[in-house]
Amino acid sequence: MPAKPNLKDIAKKAGVHPSTVSLALRDHPRISEPVRKQIKALAQKLGYRVNPLIAALMQSRRTGRNASHLVLAYVTNYPTRYGWRPQYHDRPDYFPGAADRAHELGYKLEHFWLGERNMTPVRFCEILSARGIHGLLIGRLPPGQQSMQLLWDNFSCVTLGMTLRDPTLHRVAEDYYSSAVEAMDQLIQRGYKRIGFVFSDANDSPRVGERWLGAFLQQQLRLKMSDCVLPFFYQPDKDLPKLFQTWFRQNKPDALLVTHAQPVISWLRQLNLNVPADVGLATLVNDHPELGHAGVSCGAEKLGALAVEMLIGLLHRGERGVPTDPHEVLLSGAWRDGSTLLSPL
Repeated sequence: MPAKPNLKDIAKKAGVHPSTVSLALRDHPRISEPVRKQIKALAQKLGYRVNPLIAALMQSRRTGRNASHLVLAYVTNYPTRYGWRPQYHDRPDYFPGAADRAHELGYKLEHFWLGERNMTPVRFCEILSARGIHGLLIGRLPPGQQSMQLLWDNFSCVTLGMTLRDPTLHRVAEDYYSSAVEAMDQLIQRGYKRIGFVFSDANDSPRVGERWLGAFLQQQLRLKMSDCVLPFFYQPDKDLPKLFQTWFRQNKPDALLVTHAQPVISWLRQLNLNVPADVGLATLVNDHPELGHAGVSCGAEKLGALAVEMLIGLLHRGERGVPTDPHEVLLSGAWRDGSTLLSPL
């Protein structure tokens, strides 16, 4: 990969001192307008881009003001301004962990909503650029949305979770596959032999369900063929409790690996079954310890912090736009014991 051009490279091509290039790119009046235009055109031709962090550092040295005011944008596009917050759904909230880590590293993370009145992608990007914001942390998209159109070349970008599919950016997400493997291992250790997988709610990314399902099916190879149970899938606009009860009677599982514990527990009660006395239950979304469920917690705070660290790294390296080789950083979930499972054998 060829090295990115720097001020010295531009100065050598233009036949001037690097300080002249620096002043010209900042539109300093000491440099005549024709020379400024010439140097800017040459910089563009060579593919030079200003590193916002270095620019901020140099600005702080010139003015004596601290550069720690740099802002990172946390971008959401739910139908309402705060529809992504957990009080409106049970999805993980990455923002607190991301904001705390940004503060520790000398940055401020601000929320920006794409749904503002009369907002367009171009206007949105112009607002950010005018404020000197060059780093975007893309939050989870609402169910049914998988793409986002912005002027990506102007920004360093990292996306959280698996919801954004177009474009493919660097991302930080839970290792959903390993989380499901861990949950299945915990169930098998406790002596459960007929384990069912219940995908009982619409997920905002099909790829999450695919990774959970892949791990479940792979782990079933550890069981007797006669004990393998077909999964139960979410079906929109259907009578889920009735469908679940029919599936349960047909398959007679002794434990369930579920995506959402509360509705499944209520459906079992309608069958006069108690958890864990009659059937064990482990959830793959175990972010509410106060409920006492057994299952895997994704560590949303850690994921948010990792995403900020990744984004700042991109800014330091001056990497903007849609990456040619997008990176995916996966964080394994942590097992949390609870009252919905029997103790290990």
